[in-house]
Amino acid sequence: MNSIARAGTDSSLTGAAIRTTAAFVLFFVSLIVVGLPLSRIQTPSILSILPDQIPTLCGFVAIVFVSGRVFDVSLAAYGLNTDRRWMSDLVGGMLIGVLFQAVTTVAILTTGAGTIVEQWSMGVFDSVVAVVIVVGATVIAFLIVALGEDLLFRGVLIRESVTGFTDRNVSRPVATGLAVIVAALLFGMVHLNAGAAGLSTEFAVLQAVVGGLYFGIAYVLTDSLALPVGIHLSTNLWTTVVFGQPDSGFPAAFRLTRQISLGTDVILLLFFPAGVLVAAVFIWVKLTRGEHPDFSLGTTT
Repeated sequence: MNSIARAGTDSSLTGAAIRTTAAFVLFFVSLIVVGLPLSRIQTPSILSILPDQIPTLCGFVAIVFVSGRVFDVSLAAYGLNTDRRWMSDLVGGMLIGVLFQAVTTVAILTTGAGTIVEQWSMGVFDSVVAVVIVVGATVIAFLIVALGEDLLFRGVLIRESVTGFTDRNVSRPVATGLAVIVAALLFGMVHLNAGAAGLSTEFAVLQAVVGGLYFGIAYVLTDSLALPVGIHLSTNLWTTVVFGQPDSGFPAAFRLTRQISLGTDVILLLFFPAGVLVAAVFIWVKLTRGEHPDFSLGTTT
């Protein structure tokens, strides 16, 4: 075990593979070990999906602990920080996510792929106080989701893939591009069963892959998890409490039916909004850094 830990501190393909494998095992074992017994416990509906994200939080904490204590990799190396720029990027990411979802929603309504069927719904709750608590719990839950998934698929997988590729004499820009693509494909694979109601499986997977691409681009261009976490958080919130599902018990400003599958409309419904998002990320980096974005990451150690 000590020899593996020592090898995991190396800035090499072997070290990167060990750190990446450890992170994925820790994360998914946490989901299973904590999630299975937790699924048998009845939790109050007012807590929304927050209890369901306890396994994700455990996975996040496990990765942070092992990376720092065993492999001597700091949170900053993976793009987690608490300074002013990180917080600014988090807010910027949330605004970019809102822009992306607004463009997507307009496209859905324009193409007839969805219809607003209800406004200002309180869901299964009967008081304003309950709605506020539910929305607050949902925000915390989605923040945990964003931190967990983006640490794993962006912070660890992309960064360590760059370390591994460059160790095999691949140029840093090419290694970064390959790492973003690999991470996006894996991100799509783990979201096979995570599609929202009204989305075909094929569209849901493609949507997750494209999401993995623009999350990865946001991570690479800022060398930080703040922007992708912000985008991730606000996009999830939009489809839950802004334009929620018609059969959901969550409070929502509007309820929107969605009937979307792969077809010619996928350009308007997915690729165009994603293009707007990526353009917004480039503009954000230019405005906040005062320089043209560099599509290249350094190694972990």
